[in-house]
Amino acid sequence: MLTDKKPIEYFKGLVTEAISGQGVEASQMAEFYLSNLLSEFVENKSLSDEAFAIRLLQALSAEHHVRSTTLREVGDSSLFLTGFFPESLEKSLVGIDYYTDMRIISYASLASSLGGFSNDKTFPELYCELSEHFLEFVNVLHEVSGRSRVSTATDILRLYESWLKTGSKHSGALLRELGINPVDTGSDEVN
Repeated sequence: MLTDKKPIEYFKGLVTEAISGQGVEASQMAEFYLSNLLSEFVENKSLSDEAFAIRLLQALSAEHHVRSTTLREVGDSSLFLTGFFPESLEKSLVGIDYYTDMRIISYASLASSLGGFSNDKTFPELYCELSEHFLEFVNVLHEVSGRSRVSTATDILRLYESWLKTGSKHSGALLRELGINPVDTGSDEVN
């Protein structure tokens, strides 16, 4: 549920809360990047229909500017999809491992590529951080998604089903905030 805030402001608050609440160590640049990523997808960015692996292979053989742009798009899309819409992976032929592999290659290749073209290490360090802490950032985006979308009975049911499958502490906390005390199934909890 968006407020009258601009999307970047709205998501900045949610990302900051999620990072803090989950104890994720993230640079300010990464925190801003995640907020901006969500804002871009909400305002005007769409996911490509072309398979990530194909786009990644094309990027790796392209010239520097095209390579950098496409690597970033593949990394951003895989981060957004797995963090904000994890339920979409349930019906997919590929799972989170596929998207995790795509980010390893895309963000790590982007960091390496940018590092060779500039003495400024800000962006190479950012993309290394995104690559190395991908699953933590997926969990941050998952929390933001949950906080911004839980509004109907169907959303609550999906949240409960997610909690049953993952044992996520965050999903459990959201359910308790909604007055639902999830029953422990004995599965290992995941942040």
